[in-house]
Amino acid sequence: MWCMSTTEAERVQRDMLFWRTPPGVRREFVTARNGRLHLRIAWPGSIRPDSIPHESAKIPLVCLHLSPNSSRVYARFLAEMARDRLAVAPDTPGFGLSTAPIDEPSIEDYADCIADLLADLEQRFGCRQFDVMGYHTGSKIALALARRESSRIRRLVLVSAPVYTPDELERQRASLAVPAADAWASDGEALRRRWLEHWRWKDPAAPAAFVQREVAEGLLNQAEAPRAYRAAFAVQHAEWLPQTRQPVLLLCPDDDLREPTLRARSLLQRGRFVECRGWGHGFLDVRTEAAAALIRDFLDEPQTDPADAVAPPAPAATTSAPAFAPPVARIQRDFHDGPYGPLHYRRVDPASTASVPLLMLHMSPNSGRIFEAALLEMGRDRICIAPDTPGFGESEAPPEPAGIEGFARAMLSLIDHLGFAQIDVLGYHTGAITSIVLALQAPSRIRKVVQISSPVFTDAELLQLRRDYGAREWREDGGHLVDAWQNLQRFYGPEVPREVLARNFTEGLRGGPAAHWGHRAAFAHDLRSDLPRVQQPVLIVNPADDLAEQSPRGLALLRHGRWLDLPEHAHGFIDVMPQRFGEHLRAFLDET
Repeated sequence: MWCMSTTEAERVQRDMLFWRTPPGVRREFVTARNGRLHLRIAWPGSIRPDSIPHESAKIPLVCLHLSPNSSRVYARFLAEMARDRLAVAPDTPGFGLSTAPIDEPSIEDYADCIADLLADLEQRFGCRQFDVMGYHTGSKIALALARRESSRIRRLVLVSAPVYTPDELERQRASLAVPAADAWASDGEALRRRWLEHWRWKDPAAPAAFVQREVAEGLLNQAEAPRAYRAAFAVQHAEWLPQTRQPVLLLCPDDDLREPTLRARSLLQRGRFVECRGWGHGFLDVRTEAAAALIRDFLDEPQTDPADAVAPPAPAATTSAPAFAPPVARIQRDFHDGPYGPLHYRRVDPASTASVPLLMLHMSPNSGRIFEAALLEMGRDRICIAPDTPGFGESEAPPEPAGIEGFARAMLSLIDHLGFAQIDVLGYHTGAITSIVLALQAPSRIRKVVQISSPVFTDAELLQLRRDYGAREWREDGGHLVDAWQNLQRFYGPEVPREVLARNFTEGLRGGPAAHWGHRAAFAHDLRSDLPRVQQPVLIVNPADDLAEQSPRGLALLRHGRWLDLPEHAHGFIDVMPQRFGEHLRAFLDET
């Protein structure tokens, strides 16, 4: 295992607090009218989840995030609030891992999907009332939900409730409600501007790790952001706040919406307005206990006004058809409780199949998202699984760098969970090393192996790579994003769509402080001693990428090696030629 210095280890562990799922917080999916809602959920350790409603239980709290972002912004806050109540934070439809709406959504449409979540929580846990917290765009969804479910929603907590002047609203629409023309320009300056905007409004106590997380979360669903902003700008707090029946705690931190939120003070009919001076974005992470204490005091204060009592819940509103109906998603997503915590994976199932399932392991730093085109193609005639390696994508990171053997153990745990007696494995770069270790760890379970590049390095190359691929500094000016984006473009051909580069760049950010652990694992492992021991047939695919020189060495070491040369393609070739690549894979995998 590649050891870290004490100083580096302490810094990584500190920074990882902004990325890890806190103890006690679970991740799961529920069905809603948009398709699936991903959520983070936690409850008191002394209360069984199937018996939440009892005399000592507090009203559950549902938290709605700002846009573009995800429920990750509430992770540490949920763990704190769950000391005495059920606490839930869903990803808004189209953000995080939640299914995106097809048609242009309204704030009411988003609220309808959250109402489906409330119905699910009521069915599972017996919850009949809820408190709701909304942050920026989430504050408007919270108000819409309170209007729609007035008998279910008891109290509201809003983080910012901007009351715009006409000029301000037009400027907001012009800057946020339309796609950015230069979001992925080659020079990377749009990425720098994004970083600087986050840095400008962050809480003074929030480190660069928080800003890196927010950039990554925002880029993940960047294409969906203008629709959420258009929905938000179509309704106004100036109209809805005075009509709100429930008591409202309105928090006004020192963020980008402070000035217009100050105007909302006089609009509150019931509740209180609190200026959070010195608090910026990230306060839920760096001032968790203080924020929770402030919110808990409001939610738990006695009901002194008879009007504060909430009537028994009325039946949920129904319509003849959902506001937006999702397509039948071929790629399903789920979590497995792996050896390091939640392991996220994508899955495609054909209508029927007699073929051996196929497991796809991604390069580092990246995620199973790079295989979506391959999942759809190969999933036509076999079960296909693409997990996120521990520490990447949406999979929980190990407590320390795990090495290739640790990655392989996590994959074997997933294979056991899915009940596959035998499986084929395709691995890309770091995943190509893991696929070989899997073949050696479970020779009776792994039938065939496909390596996209075979990373066989010399001693000198390994020493140089270990020096080159360490942790990257996150610079205050955002220059590290510019450098990374410009460097990435060197490895893709002109035929690869820009959105593929953008996707892969974004996924590369999502490992956070652990983003270099995959490279560490790869360069700490030497395939030269592994490949001669592999009994299974192995196909090496050799695109013209950064490992084209090393891959032929792997073929020379294999007992049952095959070769597929792709000299006209580099990274991104799966998205460019999914059907043709599928033909090559089937020719190898289906050969008897």
